[in-house]
Amino acid sequence: MSAYILIEDEQGETRIESYSIKDLPFEIGPGAFKGLGGTILGAASRFMMLRVEEEINLPLHRAAPGVAINLLGKVTINGSQGSAVTLNPGDLLKIETKIRGAWAITNDNHEEAYLALIPMPIDK
Repeated sequence: MSAYILIEDEQGETRIESYSIKDLPFEIGPGAFKGLGGTILGAASRFMMLRVEEEINLPLHRAAPGVAINLLGKVTINGSQGSAVTLNPGDLLKIETKIRGAWAITNDNHEEAYLALIPMPIDK
């Protein structure tokens, strides 16, 4: 996947450079969250990225309402009642939970997966 940044210098000149999302400072969770890392791009407060390491199954118990867009790799999202969907690059998942509720994210592949997360209020 390609990632680019538009940079402005002190004189107001702009340039575009490429960078690797794999080089971002992902913070790895403790214990059961090993293999799941998150980062925020710059000072963004409403856009996050999630890295899911390869060959991992993580049962989770909370998710903030929002939208997840799969950027790279494949992950499977499992609901607590047996429903599941595999997200391919470009696929979107709208999350309408009330913070609590069991679910799981699985990456059965031999490469990491990256998702963009955009928190938003739940529809009423």
